[in-house]
Amino acid sequence: MQYKIGRLLMDDVMNRPVTLSQENPVQVEEVRLLRIVNAKLASQKMGLPAYYIRRLCKEVSDIAFQSGVKWYISLGKMAEYFNNK
Repeated sequence: MQYKIGRLLMDDVMNRPVTLSQENPVQVEEVRLLRIVNAKLASQKMGLPAYYIRRLCKEVSDIAFQSGVKWYISLGKMAEYFNNK
């Protein structure tokens, strides 16, 4: 399987760039990496108070998860939440 990372195709077996030719078409699977950060870093990135981020994590279940007492937030889902609000 080959993965597209930006403009570069990588072969997952040999971990090397793949050359493309019209004789040999390839299937490309786009990989999307999530950006998950803790509540303190999310508050710095979003410019919001940390207490507001933690409260939002409790109220909106699909943007974050809790491990022990710490909250971990998906910045992409949080941005979607604010854009669709």
